[in-house]
Amino acid sequence: MGKSVYTINADSPSVNGTATMELRNGTVKRDEEKPEAGRFRTILPQILASTAKNFLLLDLGMAVALPTIVIPALRGLKNRAPDEFLHFTPAQASWFGSIAYICQPVGSVLSGIVLEPLGRKRSMILVNIPHIIGWLMLYQAGSLTEMYTAAVLLGLGVGFMEAPIVTYVGEICQPSIRGILTSCAGVAVMLGFFFVFLLGTVTTWRITAAICVCVPLTTMIAICFVPETPMWLLSKNREEDARKSLQWLRGWVSSKAVEKEFKEMQRYNKSAAQCTPCQKSQNSKCEHPPPSEWMKLQELMRKRNLRPFALVLLLFAFGQLSGLTGMRPYLVQIFQAYGVPLDANWATVSTALLGLAANIVCMVSIKFVGKRRLALFSFTLTSLSCLSLAIYAFNVFPPGWSSSDMHETVNTANGLNYLAMFLFLTLAFATSVGVLPVPWILLSEVFPFKNRSLACGITAALNYVMTFVTTKTYFNLESSLSLPGVILFYGICGMIGVLFVYFFLPETEKRTLEDIELYFSDNNRKLTDIHIERYHRDKEKAAAIADDLAAKQKQGIDNTAYNESEK
Repeated sequence: MGKSVYTINADSPSVNGTATMELRNGTVKRDEEKPEAGRFRTILPQILASTAKNFLLLDLGMAVALPTIVIPALRGLKNRAPDEFLHFTPAQASWFGSIAYICQPVGSVLSGIVLEPLGRKRSMILVNIPHIIGWLMLYQAGSLTEMYTAAVLLGLGVGFMEAPIVTYVGEICQPSIRGILTSCAGVAVMLGFFFVFLLGTVTTWRITAAICVCVPLTTMIAICFVPETPMWLLSKNREEDARKSLQWLRGWVSSKAVEKEFKEMQRYNKSAAQCTPCQKSQNSKCEHPPPSEWMKLQELMRKRNLRPFALVLLLFAFGQLSGLTGMRPYLVQIFQAYGVPLDANWATVSTALLGLAANIVCMVSIKFVGKRRLALFSFTLTSLSCLSLAIYAFNVFPPGWSSSDMHETVNTANGLNYLAMFLFLTLAFATSVGVLPVPWILLSEVFPFKNRSLACGITAALNYVMTFVTTKTYFNLESSLSLPGVILFYGICGMIGVLFVYFFLPETEKRTLEDIELYFSDNNRKLTDIHIERYHRDKEKAAAIADDLAAKQKQGIDNTAYNESEK
């Protein structure tokens, strides 16, 4: 075949901004427009914005961990200051440790209600105020009433954080890195735990509370320097501000560099702003009035909201029943009952260290492995760990063995207690690598934009209710089923979770928020159809190839080699 050359005009449709195309000796060469910002510069502002958000999660972890160091001190068990005048009875300590969990659902629901009018950024700034007040009240607490009030404020703040955090990171990130940046949340929370535990070993709980005030103050300053999400700004008809926000988030580039993505956001926002009948009829103009709060609640009952709601809530439920969440407050006595070859307190620290490592593994691997495979792996590993621990206990310990009883001697089964320690560490790793973080990551992706804030708040609230129920019912379950019996129960629940993930959990990694919304909006789709199509990418690619072929055919060029390369 002779040498031939052809050129397609720069303004003709093409893939990824292709300006010219040459055919030489049966090969295709594409000269693409050089992007204004490189890969690193493109993702750096998204990382900075997510890091500012992660300061909130650091504060969240510290608030949840604080009772662990306060209760032993006020019970006189450990690290009690000589001049400390407050004292907890067992019942008062129980209330102080659990009252925050009761308040978190209230905060979650409130966050879903106020998030739309206030915006994601402003909500993330204001949520620091109750935490600042709570930490200062703990430092200066002169009565148990003040202690309880501070715990309530911290609990409300923790619940209020959830919807702004998951919504913000879901709306600012590109699909290729959204999973990684969302999974950083678990690392930040675990760092909060370690920060408080470390301070609790070297100083009093009051000084710890005073130091913790610095985190919400720093958070407020950091969030002031990051932009509001472009989607929220578009929903408020602030198009110029939305464009500037997107330019900042994509590497401080010009408006031309983000024009294509911005037009996609405009089209998505226009579609999301329409009422449901107009969306179904594909009416380009919707003249109906904005929905009231009651209409928004009614909208939550539609299938496109109910299906992701049920999906995430069941994942949360199976995560709560996977073992470690229910056992966490009683890990020290459980380790003692199993006779692990390590001091029970240090064994607990080991599980926390492994949990931090697992969160880092999740953050690094989720882009390559995907959420679905990560969830399958982690649920399978937690289930096998619990089942193995139950089989071990049934064969080693006498009937009715309980962690709440005092055991002077523990049958270590000739060194098999090392196996029990290994299984507990495996359970801790598997729980933190996928079982717990994946539902939170999905929470930022699966709900339609129109109801995302309220749906996230309600789902997070229900998860906190389940956390409270799971931890409160552990003692009753162990009393009824014995220690190996309750762990066997958790193992069976984990196996059901594996089946649920395999049949019903779609892969959302590298899918746009619009692709995900279209998937859940398809009422004709079966529940077991878990493939999410990349609608616009595939359509644009097919249209570009068709336009290229039409242009070449119009010029009378032999396209044999070109067609083979396109295949």
